[in-house]
Amino acid sequence: MRTTTILIALTILTTSLAGCTGGDPDGGDSTGGIDAETLQGMIEAGLQDFMNNTTVEITTNYYTNETSTTTNNVNGSGDASTSSLHALSGTDPGESSVNFNASYEDMLALLVREDAYSAEASGNLASALNGANICVGIGTTTEHNLVDWFSSMEISFTSVPVADSDEAYAKFIDGSCDALASGISALIAKKSQLDGDGSMNGVDIWITNTIGYTIFHSNTSGWSVLNLTIDQNYGVSSYLLAAHGEVTLVGTCITNCTGQSAIIYHTFVFSTESYNSGDIGFSNTCDDMPNLASWSGGFGAPGLECELDMTMFASTNLVYWWEYNITSFDDYEFAWSDWSYYVLWQSTAVTMHE
Repeated sequence: MRTTTILIALTILTTSLAGCTGGDPDGGDSTGGIDAETLQGMIEAGLQDFMNNTTVEITTNYYTNETSTTTNNVNGSGDASTSSLHALSGTDPGESSVNFNASYEDMLALLVREDAYSAEASGNLASALNGANICVGIGTTTEHNLVDWFSSMEISFTSVPVADSDEAYAKFIDGSCDALASGISALIAKKSQLDGDGSMNGVDIWITNTIGYTIFHSNTSGWSVLNLTIDQNYGVSSYLLAAHGEVTLVGTCITNCTGQSAIIYHTFVFSTESYNSGDIGFSNTCDDMPNLASWSGGFGAPGLECELDMTMFASTNLVYWWEYNITSFDDYEFAWSDWSYYVLWQSTAVTMHE
């Protein structure tokens, strides 16, 4: 732009002086004109004066291959490519109840498969089970009692590890173990059930004599529940990635504590990351379209205002208290801890159209 302006100025200046360079064309006076040196001096003087008294504005234009894009958000929605992670964690007392007023004591005995040990040949005696595979929780009071009793009889057994009574009965039914141990009253009820529903597939079962150890049973009804709610805003699509919660029931011995554990506890774990944890209940609602509440990822339909509700319910009925070294619930004071929780979900903006 600056070069163009200077060229224009030179053109104007040269044109104004053009009539002075050739002299009078009709006269013959060769000295009446302006020689080349004089003309050059006039041009330089005029150009300097022009430059000293003229302001030149320089404008620079840049051109690229980039394309300018304008994004319009409709109804508060955003760019559909925008995605973000969200996490919620903390502690909460939840809602809880403790009720341990239904308990009873029972004597330890064994339920035995006839195809492993004959009732007639054994005389229905536990002492005939030398070398038996017995389903029992590893490290539990029941296993310790069995070890003590079998040792006193100078016989042995092999522990088949189980996590709880459900697994013990399942392994007993499929033949993974020859026998299982529990209170004789519970075994009588279980034998009646198995005989009646055909679970044993024609295999007879029988119950041994008691072996002199007390089994503590309970029909407790204590519970603790945690409810969590996460909102999905309009113009957003949310997807649940993980959820975790845990709570502990703690019992502190207050009377008759000699020979009993000073503190007993059980931790309930709920997680979408583990198949061995408790179940988490899910439900959701969408204000605009309730029938679209069910949607992959836990939340409602993408883009709608919905909320995801999670429920974790811990019940003392799921704890097998005979595995703990206690004589009576009356000797203990129980309390629930606060819940600890963590939730992870992903949100993506949705372009909403009307």
